[in-house]
This record gives sequence, C-alpha cells and structure tokens, in this order.
Amino acid sequence: MRLANEYAEVTVEAVTTRNGVRLRIASPHSGREILLCPLELETLTWQDHDLFSRLLETPHGPEH
Repeated sequence: MRLANEYAEVTVEAVTTRNGVRLRIASPHSGREILLCPLELETLTWQDHDLFSRLLETPHGPEH
C-alpha cells in the first residue's frame, strides 16, 4: 500500500521474517524503513498526539 499527500509518501506492507510477520513502513524519498512487530504497533496506539508532535520536532534525531 502506498500512502501519500503533498508533504510525504510511505509504503506499507506485511512481510514474513524468521520471527513472524512484521509491518514494513518505508519512505522512498529518504531511503529509510522500519519493521514493526504487532506489539510495537500496539504500543503506538497507547501514545497521545503530544508524543508524536515532540518526535516530529527533530525527525532525524537531535544531532541533525
């Protein structure tokens, strides 16, 4: 699946690994990707919008 708007684009797909199914989220523009297990995805749903706002203040880390 491809999700995009005027600011960003990501691809999302389920992949099978030796440790089970993971969700791969990739950014074609930056070349970055992450594999998330079901528990990691669930923990994201526990967070509030403030956490994501703070994370996006320095999306590439504080060293950039």
